[in-house]
Amino acid sequence: MDVEYINPFLNGTLEVLKTMASFQPVPGKPYVKKDDLAHGDVSGIIGITGDAIGSLAISFSESCICNVVGRMLGETYTTINHDVLDAVGELTNMISGVSRTQLEKKGMTVFAAIPSVVFGSNHTITHILKSPSIVIPFTSPSGPFFVDVCIRTANEPEKKSSSYGVVNKPTLAGENTPPPAPAVANSDNQEPLDRLELLKKKLSELLKARTSMQNELAEKPFMEMARRKLFKKNIPLLDVRIKRLKLDITTTEMLQKMTKDELENPKIVAHYQHYDPKETRNK
Repeated sequence: MDVEYINPFLNGTLEVLKTMASFQPVPGKPYVKKDDLAHGDVSGIIGITGDAIGSLAISFSESCICNVVGRMLGETYTTINHDVLDAVGELTNMISGVSRTQLEKKGMTVFAAIPSVVFGSNHTITHILKSPSIVIPFTSPSGPFFVDVCIRTANEPEKKSSSYGVVNKPTLAGENTPPPAPAVANSDNQEPLDRLELLKKKLSELLKARTSMQNELAEKPFMEMARRKLFKKNIPLLDVRIKRLKLDITTTEMLQKMTKDELENPKIVAHYQHYDPKETRNK
């Protein structure tokens, strides 16, 4: 773990929470964490690659994240629900983005994977790198949260934007917890998946999960009521995620077909709605 990467993630966390939720926590003294146990009740995890490689995790206590999301959305939350889980993913993504921007100011090129969110009692976080991570604890009136970073400078074979991947091993409490976003394993001997392959793999997994639930509902009319309610609640949520992934895949495929010049110098094509108001008034 390279200590020089701590400040960008500390500053990124403070900036995002202040901007998005008018939330100003107090950072504590960083320390080395040598196990996989998360310190919070819900965690967002995202992989980092490029000139630096590793992963970032943000673990919130339930009271803290409910307060943060309530400030963001103008609602009141007392327990972790799907709105809160979605917000954790978005916050993880934004904090990663701001932190990577600060790293880029140092002359680095850094990319990020798609964030995963896990929650439950004693869930675990397994970083991509097999080494201790640095934890920055934060305190606030509504409870603590923790930024857990494990990143180092990448060697030459690792420095490519296609190296998207994040490993996390969620330990969810109870059958009634909603399914987390599927994680993609990336062993030391396996080439990391590129972004498009990762998106397609996630889409395939979500489609299989939805089909499995639908088939079980159809084939077991006397299914336990609690399980039936869980399936009927989760299927629409899977539909939303499937729709988003399909849009992401379409966008990624389109961007991959564009040349470097097209990306750096976009051209505005004339459209019938582009008219001169003065000419319209003179007609």
